[in-house]
Amino acid sequence: MSEENDLERIEELVNKGISLQREAKHKEAIVCFDKAISLDENMNGEADSNLLLLKDNSLTKLG
Repeated sequence: MSEENDLERIEELVNKGISLQREAKHKEAIVCFDKAISLDENMNGEADSNLLLLKDNSLTKLG
């Protein structure tokens, strides 16, 4: 997969995760964010801090 495709996939996953957060479906949102984080780590060696914050927001809502 090319970097451009990976970026598009990350964007799709983040948008889906945010939509799920708005519906209070935090477990499902976390799955989306985890996939996006994994792709970002593979591309850049580390995950973008904004992705981690999105995931943390859902984790907080579950706790």
